[in-house]
Amino acid sequence: MRSKDTQILHHFDSYLTMNFAISNSTAIEAIAINDNTATLTFVGNRSYDYTLNDVTAFVTSLSKVIAAGESVGRFINTEIKADRLMRIAA
Repeated sequence: MRSKDTQILHHFDSYLTMNFAISNSTAIEAIAINDNTATLTFVGNRSYDYTLNDVTAFVTSLSKVIAAGESVGRFINTEIKADRLMRIAA
C-alpha cells in the first residue's frame, strides 16, 4: 500500500526530428534537429553538428527569427557564443 505522498514518476525518452530549410540566409542553408543534436548546413554544403542545451527554447527562438525574417546566421552566432549550441568534435 502506498502513502498519499508517494509519487510515481515515468521517464519517457523523447525523440524529436525537425528540419528547417533556410531560404533567406547568405550563411546557412538548412538546420536539422535530431533529438538534442542540431546539424547546421552552411552555404557551400558544409555541415557541422552541435549539441543543443535546450531544444525547446532553441526551436521556439529559431521559429520566431525565421517568421520575423531576421538573420538566422546572426541568431546562430549568438547561440554559439552563449554556449547554447556546442560544436561536436568531428
